Amino acid sequence: MRRDPFFPLLRPFPKLAAFALAVAALVSTACSGARPSKRTVVETMPDGRTRTTTTTTTTRSVPAPAPPARPADPLPNDSLVRYNLEQLNGYRRRNGREPLLYDARISAFAMDGSRQLSRDHSPHAHFASNVEGSKAFGSRSAENQGDPRGVPSMAPDALASGKRQVDIMLKLMFDEGPGGGHYDNMMNTKYRRVGIGLYLPGGVLYMTNDFSD
Repeated sequence: MRRDPFFPLLRPFPKLAAFALAVAALVSTACSGARPSKRTVVETMPDGRTRTTTTTTTTRSVPAPAPPARPADPLPNDSLVRYNLEQLNGYRRRNGREPLLYDARISAFAMDGSRQLSRDHSPHAHFASNVEGSKAFGSRSAENQGDPRGVPSMAPDALASGKRQVDIMLKLMFDEGPGGGHYDNMMNTKYRRVGIGLYLPGGVLYMTNDFSD
């Protein structure tokens, strides 16, 4: 059996250890495949004969252009948000991806998602209801959320506990590997910006990471 360095941390929390992360929400990536459609018209000629004409129309959807690049927004004073960003970009760097830029507007959206998750425990409910038309995102958007019941406190010190909670969630997401929704969001090279919402009522962590181009 492969030894997981986080298993000793999870052992006191069997529900968390057994928790399978909900499928990540992937939105707004348009398909560019061509779709042909045919139309057949049958005409009756003056001499009684019929003439059949078939026309084929091909339509193609084109992804919306990515918004112009802009600098990262100033990082907040929240040490745990900074840590989440550093760890997330650490995974990307080790896998040859460019770092994500911190986005304040997306972070506000993500925090609303974490607060809602703490109330209804329904993964991606806030994202699904509010992402369309939101000015926080560009042409593409996706969301990763942690345990819908929250990750329990893991140390007396709030910052030390928060770092361990973030580490566990990011590792579970990354360990899905290619084809796993959370992993693919973390590694997607089309995403350039990230918003981070970490809500800790009573030390229980509700995590939301939202991505955009």
